[in-house]
Amino acid sequence: SLQSDSRVAYLAADAVVKASGGEDHYERGRAQPSPATQVIDANRAWTGATGRGVTVALMDTGIAEHPDLAGSVVARKDFVKDGATLLDPSGHGTFIAGLIAAHGETFRGVAPDAKLVSLRVLDQKGNGTMHSVLAAFDWLLQNRAAMHIKVLNLSFGAPQRSSYHRELLAGVVESAWFAGVTVVAAAGNEGPAPRTVAMPGADPFVITVGSFADQGTVALNDDRESVFSSRGPTRDGFAKPDVLAPGEHIVSLRVPGTALDRDGASASSTGAYARLSGTSASTAMATGAAADVLEAHRAYTATQVKGALIAGGRRIVGTKTPGLDVDDALTVRPARVNVGLLPSAVLLRLLAASGNLFGPGMSWEGISWEGISWESVSWEGVAWEAVSWEGVTWDSVSWELR
Repeated sequence: SLQSDSRVAYLAADAVVKASGGEDHYERGRAQPSPATQVIDANRAWTGATGRGVTVALMDTGIAEHPDLAGSVVARKDFVKDGATLLDPSGHGTFIAGLIAAHGETFRGVAPDAKLVSLRVLDQKGNGTMHSVLAAFDWLLQNRAAMHIKVLNLSFGAPQRSSYHRELLAGVVESAWFAGVTVVAAAGNEGPAPRTVAMPGADPFVITVGSFADQGTVALNDDRESVFSSRGPTRDGFAKPDVLAPGEHIVSLRVPGTALDRDGASASSTGAYARLSGTSASTAMATGAAADVLEAHRAYTATQVKGALIAGGRRIVGTKTPGLDVDDALTVRPARVNVGLLPSAVLLRLLAASGNLFGPGMSWEGISWEGISWESVSWEGVAWEAVSWEGVTWDSVSWELR
């Protein structure tokens, strides 16, 4: 059987992932500007950083041509291969891209000078398979250096079924994280009960983003965490999300005629913009903030970017999770985060099977793969920069179709 085959590093179902969440509320038409960028102090941050020199990858439904993204998209790859003739048959990916890097006369994303790479892993309905996601991660690991990709936006998710040590998505996102890519993932729209945070947002390493309502004002004292925003603790007991960003009635780019646009609630079909509510939008703004931080601090690791966004956050009434403040994140001393965390057993098993894990302090004695007992491992001895990530391929995962 595959399970007993020594050549098989990991066995997993080809699970379904969804745009975060499939319950995002979309309104097309002549959307009025929202105050979101002002609420998170992005407009003030632009005097010091606009994401210039930073490339952001989006795993989503694609990115369409739009005047506000002219010159921003430097590469497009399609891993869905469903015969779609449109660059973004859904419209979701373009909406997310606008929040990150739009640079129009009347609408700007949080990092308007960042470049974008579109990795299409979701179809026009916002659904995708794990197989497409893993193929996209293989491409990312092999091309991140050449394309200068420093940030990855993941506005999709799947329910967390077990510990992150057994979740394939956790191992996948950690491979990008340790390869030097700051991973920003949506918490999901299944709140407010505990254990509602979706994978990969439930992975402890990545930056997980929830939503708050800015009430349509630039005032801060009326902001509240969105009722729909998923939150922890996760199945492993981690407090999530890490940061909140505006996620209700957010304005961004509209692609006429796409699936999301056809299902829009507005009677009007004119205009270049639309509104959407959901942690997808929140995640995009945090992704833009990460790009700004990396322009200001070129040597920052993914962990330091996470620490900066958390330390630079402001208080939101009713929650301990900080609200995003881009301007403060540029200058604050990063908080110490991810201390003592154990890498996913899924990632380590793949690396061990490929002989691609290095470090003088690494000892495999006492490790129980089945029981996932990692306490005996000295993780400080793992030299992640010595791993040849270009040689790491998730194609070694064998699929058990269900």
